[in-house]
Amino acid sequence: MDIPGYEIKRLIGQGGMASVFLAEQRSLGREVVLKILDTSLGLSHETIERFLNEGRIIASLNHPHIITIYDIGQAGDKVFISMEYVEGGDLKDRLAERVFAPVEAIDIVEKVAAGLAAAHDNGIVHRDVKPGNILFRRDGTPLLSDFGIAKRLSNDSDLTSTGMFVGSPNYMAPEQSESGPIDGRADIYSLGVILYEMLTGGRAYVADSVIDVILMHKRAPVPRLPAGLEQFQPLIDLMMAKPRNERFRDARSLIHFIDRLRRAGAVKSKAEMTASPDIDLTGERAASPLPVAAAAPQRFGPLQWTLAALLALCVLGWGALLVIEQRLEDEGAPARVATTPLDPGGLREVALPAGTAPDQVVQALLWLGHHSLDAQRLTDPPRDNAYYYFTRLLQVDPGNAEARAGMLAIAARFALLAEQAIASDRFEQARSYVALGLQIEPDNRTLLELKAIAAEDKVGFWQALVSLLNRDG
Repeated sequence: MDIPGYEIKRLIGQGGMASVFLAEQRSLGREVVLKILDTSLGLSHETIERFLNEGRIIASLNHPHIITIYDIGQAGDKVFISMEYVEGGDLKDRLAERVFAPVEAIDIVEKVAAGLAAAHDNGIVHRDVKPGNILFRRDGTPLLSDFGIAKRLSNDSDLTSTGMFVGSPNYMAPEQSESGPIDGRADIYSLGVILYEMLTGGRAYVADSVIDVILMHKRAPVPRLPAGLEQFQPLIDLMMAKPRNERFRDARSLIHFIDRLRRAGAVKSKAEMTASPDIDLTGERAASPLPVAAAAPQRFGPLQWTLAALLALCVLGWGALLVIEQRLEDEGAPARVATTPLDPGGLREVALPAGTAPDQVVQALLWLGHHSLDAQRLTDPPRDNAYYYFTRLLQVDPGNAEARAGMLAIAARFALLAEQAIASDRFEQARSYVALGLQIEPDNRTLLELKAIAAEDKVGFWQALVSLLNRDG
């Protein structure tokens, strides 16, 4: 892969549509992250524009707690964003390792809120604030990243007027599952969910299905903090209130409230935090302010070994920036595809939670289906893929035109994957893609033609290419 002006060093992460590389910008000799969208995958114009919009949005902001964009551009069939390279990993990884001390959790929330305030002041709502989108520089400075679905408040109609909602289900504000405009209070809600998770080590809402989680964000009471953290409950209540007019009116009000908590002694000041024995922002334990004779014995246990290993990985450059709300995929795997024939039999019963409005379930399944399709989760993993969600939606609403269009889009993706496999002389894989696609759309002309081509598994790349060109002509 060649991007003029950059020397690509290695792959950092890969999702369904975009890949993230560590690279060197030759003109300045600095390391950067290149986020590259492969337009040859047959992506929609809207998807490409949304990707470029991310670069434009972040570039319009200049704040110490928002990741820096250096450049956006296009090279052949690749569209790219060049951005700051950070080495401290993300909050998602840190949450997997430990519960945060209140002083650290509040400090992270305050700084991310400052970044959100800058974005909101410029009329930009992030709409996907989650742990994976909060990165850390080497010195522990938190950065807000991945504005892939952010929108300007003055132009927020394209993804909301249809009833589609955007965001990550575990951190999504109640109003994001409804049609209509979204404002900065949605970001405040998401940050409140993150604060709860940092303080307790657990998710605010846990259920058996993604749909149930979405509905809990809409209807369930604001979760209660455990004993010993009661002083932070008013903060959680004001960040996670279900009606948005009961939340902080903006991110600056949130910051002022945190300052009041500090003045009241509920949370330490930044200076006290620096001198405290709590775990600091780098993940290491700060030096104890007590005399050596009074310090508790220290043991190098499993947690310390884990932290040391993580630090070693950071030194080697692992962990930097992860892609937009997308699950990391194995290198070279363009899509998540089941290896066995599709079996909708397990979907016969659709149990709706008591009191659930059918239109809420329709909206949820529609969003999950499109989200999985964008992430190339076509028929795998089980119960979390585009085929599964569109099939369930057709059970709830058999005449749903968008669900039927989604199923056809899955078949079209399989046709594209089959063409790519044939071009790489992977005929057995191509036949699998064709077979799965034909189960969804048996009369798909492209898939039927590819089935004939893939059957000749010894024709080789050039002969297959000629066949494909003759078919297109």
